[in-house]
Amino acid sequence: MAKEMYDACDQAGNPLGYALVRGDPIPEGVWHLVVEVFSVTAGGRVLVTRRHPDKSWGGYWEYTGGSVLAGERPREAARRELLEETGIAVSEEALHPVYVESRRSIEGYPCIYHSFFQVFDPAEQAVRLQEGETVDFRLLPYGDFLDFIRTKEFVEPIRRRFLDHQGAFDRLMEAYVKR
Repeated sequence: MAKEMYDACDQAGNPLGYALVRGDPIPEGVWHLVVEVFSVTAGGRVLVTRRHPDKSWGGYWEYTGGSVLAGERPREAARRELLEETGIAVSEEALHPVYVESRRSIEGYPCIYHSFFQVFDPAEQAVRLQEGETVDFRLLPYGDFLDFIRTKEFVEPIRRRFLDHQGAFDRLMEAYVKR
């Protein structure tokens, strides 16, 4: 099986000209790119998935995310991760940027997060879970999601990033969701 590779970057996201191998130690001062996709229905329900029990934070809830592979752009990676983990296919143009931020990942790795927001129609695209990654999903009204993300059932680092940028998510919900 081929090893998963990431572009090594500086903290500003500039490529350093070499790749990192998933699972290998990351040198001091080196970062890699990660994407997150906050998916909602046109009616305002938020898609959350439950992590496979064998993964870090197994059994906890999250929204879609993953590493940007070597040679990928963040929007391209967000589109790929969304399709792989949920079966939802979107164009890169349908992915609205929310924020870009440097933080440690849920495993403690130095990451630059590119967060995106997208709207989908569950009647046109049924959610399909990725074996080995996700084991369940829910579509929660935004108000219920805001309560749920504050529980101990949600991945803590994802909760922190969301709450730090909740105003941006609120504005996108207002702009793109029919109430």
